[in-house]
Amino acid sequence: MTSQQERSSPGHDERLTPWLIHDLPRIAWIVEYRRAELTREERQIVRDAITRMQRVLEHDAI
Repeated sequence: MTSQQERSSPGHDERLTPWLIHDLPRIAWIVEYRRAELTREERQIVRDAITRMQRVLEHDAI
């Protein structure tokens, strides 16, 4: 994590802002709609983000 990400990340006692969670379906739609335009690097960024989010949710389910 970069120092910029650390500054903009919510603290341990802060909830994610509602717009962030509610934007995920819109972001997914954009990726679906514009998939042909994504570069290899952008596709990898999307894959990495998906993997990280799934890992966290699976960890919480235990």
